[in-house]
Order: sequence, then structure tokens, then C-alpha cells
Amino acid sequence: MRLSTAPVLAAFSLAVLVLGAPAMLAAQAPGAPQAQAATPAPGDDATPPPFMQRPKRAPQPIRPDNTFATRPAPAGFRDLPWGTSLDQAKAKLKLAPVTSPKPLPGTYQRPDELLKVGQAEVRTVAYYFPKGSFTGAGIMFEGEANFFLIKDHLIELYGPGRQVADRYGWTWESVNIDLRFKNGVGELRYTFEPPAKR
Repeated sequence: MRLSTAPVLAAFSLAVLVLGAPAMLAAQAPGAPQAQAATPAPGDDATPPPFMQRPKRAPQPIRPDNTFATRPAPAGFRDLPWGTSLDQAKAKLKLAPVTSPKPLPGTYQRPDELLKVGQAEVRTVAYYFPKGSFTGAGIMFEGEANFFLIKDHLIELYGPGRQVADRYGWTWESVNIDLRFKNGVGELRYTFEPPAKR
């Protein structure tokens, strides 16, 4: 004769319910201690645990200003001081206006110009007089070898410059030297800006 298991399972479930009831009632009784919430309540500004806090950085030393060149600026270009009037420059260097391949206002060339910078060979040298006084010079050259020869020559004269994109240059309070090279053609430009009158 086979006995049914249903009465046995029912009896077991009833026993578990009866034995667990006192504990469940005690937890729900008034005045019983409540379990603490695992997450902080909204608006709780508790300090994060140490492993989440950023470490405090020690005071950093003031970095030196490397914007400007460390050696003295050139007082002019070749033997022509900055600020020389156009009339004086013409008398001294026999400057002639640039007319080829087209006229360039305020731009002049020297007929006996030395077409070298250090050991580099250059194509043209121009002197700029935008407002009647000497404030810049431009040199055009070709070839990567000449670019490196010019750069090395200027580093010997003025110390290391700084690289910005495809430019390499030196900066002083009133003078800038800018060296560029792209697609086989290069330009060396000197610019003088008189200090502002106080």
C-alpha cells in the first residue's frame, strides 16, 4: 500500500511556520531595534572613506619663465640698428625698393647683400620699413640642409629657442626671431617692436 506525501509536507510547513513565528513577531514589535539602512539618507554629506579621498598635494615650486630667450637680443639686423630711418638706411646701405616679382611697399633690398646665414645659403634678404623706420627683416631659403644650418647658427648666437608647431623661435621684450620650414621652403623673420611709451 502506497502512502501519499502531501500530509507529510503539510505538517513540515506548519512546523516551520510555528517555530519561526516568535522571531518574526519580535522583530515587528513596537520598540524593537530596527535594522540600519545600508545607504545614507538623501542630503547626507558624510565624508567619503579615505580610499576615495584625493591625496593632498605638496606646494609646487614656482617654475621659471622660459618664454624669453636667455641671451641678449640682437640690436639690429646685420649692420643696421633697429629703428633706423629709411633715409639713413638708404644712405648707409644703398637700399633699393623691392619691385620683382611685384612691388612690395616698405620693403627694400641691398644690392651687395651677402646671401648666407652662417654656413647656409639663402635666396633673398629683405629689409622692412612699414612706417619709415627699420622694424624687420626677412630671409627666404630652400632645402632642409639650409634649415638645420640656420637653426644651429642661431642657437650658437642666442641659445636654445622653442618649438611651436612648425615654427622655431626666440623671443625678447622687443625682438622676435621666427624660423619656419615647410615643403622644402623656409623663412627666417626678424621683428622689432619698440617698447610702448609710458
